[in-house]
Amino acid sequence: MPAFNFRPSAVGRPLAFAPVLVAAALVISAARSEGAVVLLKGASKPLVGYLVRQDAKTLVLREELPGGKSRETTVARDQIDELIVTVAPERLAALIPSRPELYREYAEELAEKRRDPEARDTAIRLYHLAAVLGDEGLRRGALRGLMDLARTPDEARRWRAAAYLFDPLHDPAILAEKRDATPSPPADDAARRDLLRAVRLLRQEKGVEARPLLDRPDVRRQAALLAGTIRYEELLAASSGTISDTQLARLLRAERMLSGPPAAAEAEARAGAPGHFARELSAGRTAPLWWPSLATLTEFDAAATVCRGGKWVRP
Repeated sequence: MPAFNFRPSAVGRPLAFAPVLVAAALVISAARSEGAVVLLKGASKPLVGYLVRQDAKTLVLREELPGGKSRETTVARDQIDELIVTVAPERLAALIPSRPELYREYAEELAEKRRDPEARDTAIRLYHLAAVLGDEGLRRGALRGLMDLARTPDEARRWRAAAYLFDPLHDPAILAEKRDATPSPPADDAARRDLLRAVRLLRQEKGVEARPLLDRPDVRRQAALLAGTIRYEELLAASSGTISDTQLARLLRAERMLSGPPAAAEAEARAGAPGHFARELSAGRTAPLWWPSLATLTEFDAAATVCRGGKWVRP
């Protein structure tokens, strides 16, 4: 029978593991904490972190610091102007692919707290997943929600284009809503018609004739309507020489937008009267147009639809 050597020095040694157990408990607690933004009275900068615990008098916020470190800050309730609880892990864990409408519902809640980067990014992920998992109606609403959370002008353009292209009605109003934060110009039918004429002239590589129209202040104001399709500076550049296939594609989209709703072009095709768009396409003068993929609309993996232990994984 083997002999076991119980050394007296070993007595009480399990206590040495107490800090490790405490640290593990803190990590587990932190993983389950809710993201929060605390607006302090009289302070210009909010506290952003994770809500560790709270009671009637105080709350404790864990802030992430550079280098992977963190610190806990205790804040008195009477010093708080507003507490915004952002992302709740248990809400994410409850989401299931068979109920895509729940992704959109929580995305809408988080979108209201967009000042917190965690809430904004999670809302973007959830809108994206709702668009991928949902039916046509849910996708339409999710993409509209997504385009309002764009973090860069490029994202705003791409997500607005996706919302328009995946909309079964192809509502042209989508292209005009909050386009890169550019205010809509006042209605001016005459200037809009002249802008349309200038775009057509550019498409026909008649830049010398188009330039006087583009130089008019009223036409330039109406060009803001096209900001999501082609910028005014690009119109001026196109008037200075031969246009590329990419410019031609943008001019075609701009011309179609200024000409009226897509239903007009569809009616023209049904009537069997090929218009200038059909002629351009038959002549082979257009490069393939960019078409968005739902799976790659954001940086988030569209196949990782389940949140387990704070991480998004594939079911």
